[in-house]
Amino acid sequence: FLSATPHNGHSNSFSALLEILDPQRFCRGVSVKPKMLESVLVRRLKDDLREIVGGFAKRVVTEITISGLPEDAPELSLAILLDKYRSLRETRLRDENKRIQAAAGLLVTGLQQRMLSSIEAFARTLHIHRKTVKRQWEEYQQKAESKAICLPSLDLISGGLSNDDEKVALSENELQQEEDAQFEGASSATMGPIHNADAQTIFAQEQELLNEMHSIAEASRGRPDARVTKIIDWIKEHMCPELGKPGASYTNIRAIIFTEYDDTRRYLQQQLQAAIAGSDKADQRIKVYFGQTPQTEREEIKHAFNADPKKHPVRILLATDAAREGLNLQAHCWNLFHFDVPWNPSRMEQRNGRIDRKLQPN
Repeated sequence: FLSATPHNGHSNSFSALLEILDPQRFCRGVSVKPKMLESVLVRRLKDDLREIVGGFAKRVVTEITISGLPEDAPELSLAILLDKYRSLRETRLRDENKRIQAAAGLLVTGLQQRMLSSIEAFARTLHIHRKTVKRQWEEYQQKAESKAICLPSLDLISGGLSNDDEKVALSENELQQEEDAQFEGASSATMGPIHNADAQTIFAQEQELLNEMHSIAEASRGRPDARVTKIIDWIKEHMCPELGKPGASYTNIRAIIFTEYDDTRRYLQQQLQAAIAGSDKADQRIKVYFGQTPQTEREEIKHAFNADPKKHPVRILLATDAAREGLNLQAHCWNLFHFDVPWNPSRMEQRNGRIDRKLQPN
């Protein structure tokens, strides 16, 4: 009885699995005692097998530190301003019910996620939030009352989609519209009361922060940030030593770059295509795998990336978490970047599993 897939975490599910193994020792609904488990459990980890028989390449995880940024670097300034904004909203909404507070916290967390992914992803979402808050304030001033609003579904704010989510079938534009609608709905629903002078003073400070963040984000979007620069430097060092010269040739090194949001994926694609423009077969070096990539194209990408680099020119795979499961890409690739860190850390392990697999030669 072998499985590489964990159960759902419930003790009853675990005991039910063990009951299949040995119905004399185990029974679903009855807690599993450690001594009983020891007699039937054999666990083989990659580290153990590597030491005994080999066959598994050792994973090397490298944290790429980016330091020396100026204090007014947009990614640093926005992080500070967004934290101030979070603090002000929490103060203003401290007397609201728990449901509104939780939704307000989730909204700011969604903004933080996108800011840490890329300024491009943050700018679009911030624009929607700022516009909605401004409209709500204008309506309030006219009517001098807060209207009750039902909280919408917030599944696209709280995290990326899994491959079995029905929203994966939506087109890129439809998915973006749905995400925008959720941020707009959450912004409206968590506006909170602004009846007294203290609340209005805090709200005015929030508006100032939103305006300042909007100004910085709009001025910075579309420009290469420090992470993009680091990746381009890595490409030049390992993949295309003469990058920047017309017709620059490539080594056989390949890399996968994961990101959580389509906005960031599009931004990164534009930056890298601009960086490698003019090199040998530049238009064939980058493939893109995301939620709305058709199945036939996914198969083509998989075959291309697993083909011998001497026979296929593709060198970089840009992927969202749609590619974090079910792909074997270890044949000719052993470099993987997390451009952003997913809010759910288990997704990092799933991403790494695309190349940290049996038959990985490097």
